[in-house]
Amino acid sequence: MKSDISVESILLISVKPEFAEKILIGKKTIELRKSTPKKVNKENYILIYVTSPIKELWAICKINNLIKEDKKTFWNKYGSKTGITKYQFNEYCKTNENAFGIELKEIKNFSKYSIELKDLKKAFPNFMPPQTYSYIKSDEINFSVLKQILNKIDKKPVANNVYKK
Repeated sequence: MKSDISVESILLISVKPEFAEKILIGKKTIELRKSTPKKVNKENYILIYVTSPIKELWAICKINNLIKEDKKTFWNKYGSKTGITKYQFNEYCKTNENAFGIELKEIKNFSKYSIELKDLKKAFPNFMPPQTYSYIKSDEINFSVLKQILNKIDKKPVANNVYKK
């Protein structure tokens, strides 16, 4: 993944710490959502913000695929990649007819650089942690701060060394 990420829109998702850890170690490659993000496509970037008590940005990755299937088909095809049990899946999707997922690739772990909420606000002046997901426009990003972070990371996608607080 190149450090040149100046694209029109970047997806920002909030993820609970237990699921963020699974993403970073490669046990979770499909991120479930209540709906499909509409302003992004394959190959767009995602920033992964880890919710309380961590409150840090831990990773950047690319979208490999946006998935929409009926719940049964989704679970049969992708259940093992969601990092949750079938019971958790059914609970999460109980109010929806379909299941929605974002297939992740080229995950870059920068959790050991501890990008805290106060520092995020320097890189993204209007940053607010989303409830589920939000979009960041390229003109709202201080790319120099993000590039400094990315330049510290090994150039290969990372799927280990999860930082635990």
